[in-house]
Amino acid sequence: MNSTQSPVYRTSVEQKRHAQDVAKRQRLGNKMPRLREMLREKYRKRIIETRNRCTDAQREIQLSELREILRLELSELEKDVELEELILEELLSDVNEWYALGEKNLETLYVEPDEQQKEVLCPVCQMKNLRHHKGAFICECGIRFEHSANMEQLQILLQQQIASHELQCTQALRFFIEPASGQLYDMCGSCDYFSSV
Repeated sequence: MNSTQSPVYRTSVEQKRHAQDVAKRQRLGNKMPRLREMLREKYRKRIIETRNRCTDAQREIQLSELREILRLELSELEKDVELEELILEELLSDVNEWYALGEKNLETLYVEPDEQQKEVLCPVCQMKNLRHHKGAFICECGIRFEHSANMEQLQILLQQQIASHELQCTQALRFFIEPASGQLYDMCGSCDYFSSV
């Protein structure tokens, strides 16, 4: 097989690079690090440093935002405390007012019999006394109704209605004026009691 032509070698680019790497290693020795590895290491260090810087900067931003949020919340809390104090004072004044009205109503319940016959407590508002004027009963709360009875008879009728209702039910009887007729009626929402006075 002697041929006069020179042999043709089929080497790939990869094989050539490998051969060059082996030649460089033998020439420089195995102690010399590869350029790629050095670059990788440098880039890793840079990336870690950059990440740390970014993270620290983010932390500082987050801490400053957190400080601002906490300051706002504290100022809101101070406003809330002031508002709660105002509401508490208002509620206490309302309770005192209710207590005073309750005491006033209790005083009207324990009036001497002679005075009690002259004045009748308005059944609708239960705070003011009724006045009798030309066959109509009028209260300062704005209630007006017509009835044929006088003041004493009306008081007896109201007491009878309340007593008959209390035999059947423990809830309070409510009085109201029917707008169309202008008559006084009483009713109870829990036992369906309803009648005219």
